[in-house]
Amino acid sequence: MAGGDENARRKTMTQYLSISCLPFPTFIEGGYATFEVGEQHPNRDDLQYFILMVMRKGCLFIAEDDAHYTIKAGQIFVLRPRHHHYSWKPVAERTEYYWIHFYVAGEWSQSVNPTPLTPSIAVPTLHYYTPSTTVYLAKQFNIPNQDQLMPTIRQIFEESQQSNSYGFWRSQQLFIDVLQAVQYSSAKETRLAELAAHVQEYLRTHYQSRITNEELSRVFHFHPNYISRAVKQTTGLTPDEFVKQYRMEEAKRQLLNTSLPISTIAERVGYQNIYYFSTSFKKQVGVSPRTYRING
Repeated sequence: MAGGDENARRKTMTQYLSISCLPFPTFIEGGYATFEVGEQHPNRDDLQYFILMVMRKGCLFIAEDDAHYTIKAGQIFVLRPRHHHYSWKPVAERTEYYWIHFYVAGEWSQSVNPTPLTPSIAVPTLHYYTPSTTVYLAKQFNIPNQDQLMPTIRQIFEESQQSNSYGFWRSQQLFIDVLQAVQYSSAKETRLAELAAHVQEYLRTHYQSRITNEELSRVFHFHPNYISRAVKQTTGLTPDEFVKQYRMEEAKRQLLNTSLPISTIAERVGYQNIYYFSTSFKKQVGVSPRTYRING
């Protein structure tokens, strides 16, 4: 009995979809579905798109693989691509909902916790704050700000039916607006992102100096592990890795845009030993500073 209760508890736990947003998710198509009493959702397992379902009326009984869900009016539900979708029970009343197909070229996952993902496109860390590049969607949740969201969804469909390129681009912009409006963001994740922004700014300002974990902990009043987690979640790098990469990017810029001696550039980006600088540069860039300057 205890085992059965545990399985039931797991099935009812909130699930979250984590989607890498570099490249951005792409709106493919959308529409409005209506089911009369006794009808069922199509049975399929080969769709390559996510399906964002926005329930307007009635109640839909839908399954994804072996998990059964009951989606009520006023809720949003997300189906994953290339999973088995089908009705586990016919609708008992007239049921209507908007559906949006969107494609994700990067990484994505579903679990009981939002999971930061590494973008498939390299994210530069030089000279500006690198935000989180993962969007989080609850698997099933109540529609937020319906009065604002529903007109935007209807406009997506109107724009996508236009026979010009403006309609295509406008529908993509509106779809991103919808994702932004419905994404999940906990107070904890927001605090983590804010801390990461401040730490990145500090690292850029002080990259010429030796920055230790103890110094960061003293400045920001958090444990070094928490600070490292915040920075790694938004950049994919620890603070130490961030500084090293930033120094190399700055060194490359000065090698190409100034005539300063390599020893001077090494010192200006935080290296007191020219040999160590040259070795580190070649390890990361693939060529020596001198060769990089000549070939650049």
